[in-house]
Amino acid sequence: MKDEVTAKVNEIKTMISNKEESDKVVAAVSEIVGMFTDKLIEVSERQLKLEEKVEDVFDMLSQIEEEMIENLNNEFEAECPYCGETIPFVIPEEGEDFECPHCGNTIEMELLFDEEGCDCGACGHDHCHGCELEDDDLED
Repeated sequence: MKDEVTAKVNEIKTMISNKEESDKVVAAVSEIVGMFTDKLIEVSERQLKLEEKVEDVFDMLSQIEEEMIENLNNEFEAECPYCGETIPFVIPEEGEDFECPHCGNTIEMELLFDEEGCDCGACGHDHCHGCELEDDDLED
């Protein structure tokens, strides 16, 4: 590439008969080439930094993915929709129901993540999930 640039500069020199004018043109062309070279180096350096950042992001995403997969097999905590106690649980396979260790009610998986709550009036939630409270308990 350098040889090609030198050849083109020499070609320009031969086109201009006045030596002084020829030297000015060559100096201007050399300056332009230098500016382009500086910009190309700057772009190349930025590209390397971006590639490093992209690699860091992919590494973080891979780590997050691994942690999420690992956590799927770990124990979680949630509030029992019946007694309000925070209970530890392992996500059962195939969305099976499980029993609250505090109140003994059977908890459906979707109830743990239902933010609507219960409206029975006794348990403090806005939307009833089938609390096993008797009608007499609601009157108290």
